Amino acid sequence: MAYQALYRRLRPQRFEDVIGQEHIIRTLKNQIEKDRINHAYLFCGTRGTGKTTTAKIFARAINCTGEGEKPCNECSVCKEALKGTNLNIIEIDAASNNSVDNIRDIVEEVKYPPTEGRYKVYIIDEVHMLTTSAFNALLKTLEEPPAHVVFILATTDPQKMPVTVLSRCQRFDFHRIGHKDMVKVLTEYMENEKADVDISALEYIAEISDGAMRDALSVLDQCLSFYYDRRITEKEVREITGATDRGVFFDITSAMNFNDSGKCMEIIDDIVIKGRDIQQFVQDMILHLRNLLLAVSVNKESKALDYSQDYIEKLRQQGNSIGYDYLLILISNFSELANQMKYSPNPRILLEVCCIKGCNPVTGQDYGSVVKRMADIERVIEKGGVPSSGVVNNAPVQAQEEGPEKEVVITKAIPEDIKEVISTWKKFVSSLNTGIVKAMLGSVIPAFIDGDIMYLVCPTNGHLVVLTKNIDEIVENITKFYSKEFNIKLILEKNYNTMHSEVYGARDNTVKVLTKESFAVLGDNVNFID
Repeated sequence: MAYQALYRRLRPQRFEDVIGQEHIIRTLKNQIEKDRINHAYLFCGTRGTGKTTTAKIFARAINCTGEGEKPCNECSVCKEALKGTNLNIIEIDAASNNSVDNIRDIVEEVKYPPTEGRYKVYIIDEVHMLTTSAFNALLKTLEEPPAHVVFILATTDPQKMPVTVLSRCQRFDFHRIGHKDMVKVLTEYMENEKADVDISALEYIAEISDGAMRDALSVLDQCLSFYYDRRITEKEVREITGATDRGVFFDITSAMNFNDSGKCMEIIDDIVIKGRDIQQFVQDMILHLRNLLLAVSVNKESKALDYSQDYIEKLRQQGNSIGYDYLLILISNFSELANQMKYSPNPRILLEVCCIKGCNPVTGQDYGSVVKRMADIERVIEKGGVPSSGVVNNAPVQAQEEGPEKEVVITKAIPEDIKEVISTWKKFVSSLNTGIVKAMLGSVIPAFIDGDIMYLVCPTNGHLVVLTKNIDEIVENITKFYSKEFNIKLILEKNYNTMHSEVYGARDNTVKVLTKESFAVLGDNVNFID
């Protein structure tokens, strides 16, 4: 006997074998039991969810002549239907038989009663592909068919069907098959096939199948053919499908969060060398960011994340370290990138630019601040200094008054105020109300003060985005706690040394720099020795 594809060989033959469509199966079985068969059904849903399979089971069940549960798959009607030779169960592909002449043939045929069984069943797959004329030709028969005729229309796109057709059918919407249900069934299938497949491989296949069992079985069939003599793991499945390893998405997201554009470029280069599809990578990246967003937004009991517990826990850890606001920025950036790639001959460049933007999420400045900075740069350069960069400032930009230039004074010592702030920073954070700002400030270091400006060092872009959004609240709380009005500037950890040199002078070797490590160890116990 010729080899049959896995999805054909394992196609459900009874109602009980259909996965994830209990709401539909129960209704159809009750209709058969109570003899309440409707004349027209519409099965809607995405690919691979069991529309055609359920239609065939239902067609056998209403014509079954056996005793007991229907379909019995033992009587002559059922056996012929399983072989595809039953003349009273007609399956039509509307994608290739979509003309008005094809429908007229059906209209002529329905006049004749079935040769065996109670009903003549027409299963029209992808019915939305019929032309307008074909739909019009079917309307009258669909509304008042002979008593011995049942129409089962199946479609993945019911929105394209005329309302007049929809109103004449009893509609059933097929759900995507859940991740856990799919993994369970695939595991049972592989045990019956005596195939050595790792559970992580099945979980990944279920993930990429997007709720379509046929897609999952097709990928699994391909893997079994290629790796027939060894155990199939997630790595092998990714090699077959050309997908990027899941860990890469965690790595590149982390690199953007820590402002490591070099690491991002290394990852992209590795993706290109391995021949991965960049557009598919972007789509998978958007899915990863969506999962991160849901991991930090929904409770643990939610079914929005239908994945293994280990994977969900990893998502929560990274999502919490990044923050809600920064995730929204990344999702927006990559969604825009996905649209741009459709028209770009070089998607790699767009991906690289998008990652660099992700590494520098807070870059917008008004023209007034740019003019002021240019003037400051010119004055600092005249004195041998270095211009400022990478700073977020909550202070409003003041228009420069005409008059003689004031000489820029660069302080050469740590101001007295920084000692108090550093020594009491943990107390200040503890005094805040519980929330995302308090959590973020717990990881921030009060680096130094220049006059009334306090510089806070943020470890990641996630901290920078969240704290920038809540800068007014932070200023208010700091002012209230220290009884002194501060302006706050947020800088990334990688820019700390540069900014410190700009404020205190690059050639002053006597400056004592408070490092992240020393602050984490000493905290409130920092002592200053003059």
